[in-house]
Amino acid sequence: MLTKKDLENLAEMRLGDANLLLQNQRASSAYYLAGYAMDLALKVCISKQIQSAVIPDKAFINEIYTHKLDKLLGLAGLRTQFDSDSRINPQLDANWAIVTKWDEQSRYKLWDPLEAESLIKALNDPSYGVFQWVKRHW
Repeated sequence: MLTKKDLENLAEMRLGDANLLLQNQRASSAYYLAGYAMDLALKVCISKQIQSAVIPDKAFINEIYTHKLDKLLGLAGLRTQFDSDSRINPQLDANWAIVTKWDEQSRYKLWDPLEAESLIKALNDPSYGVFQWVKRHW
């Protein structure tokens, strides 16, 4: 069983690994792993909703096993806050548009270094990075 802290550590490690892969000319692998870092970051926020000694709704549990980032943002309870923040900071919204191009099927595609770098920057920008924004809600 993964704890919230385990998920936090995995998300951070996956993003770090994606950076290393990009630096070592492994753009496709970097792109794919960076997307999973975002997936894990959103699941950290979802994990806060699961209460001890309470059996969660089966439909909710089944839904959290998706890798669709837009759906996970809603399941994490962050949609309203994200919409509000992205209206104030259009760069956050632009970064989200880049991030949501990732999907689980990205592993079957070849990504060039610019695409991988764009995704990693959209996640990691200290002011408007989507991963950084989600971390503030852990």
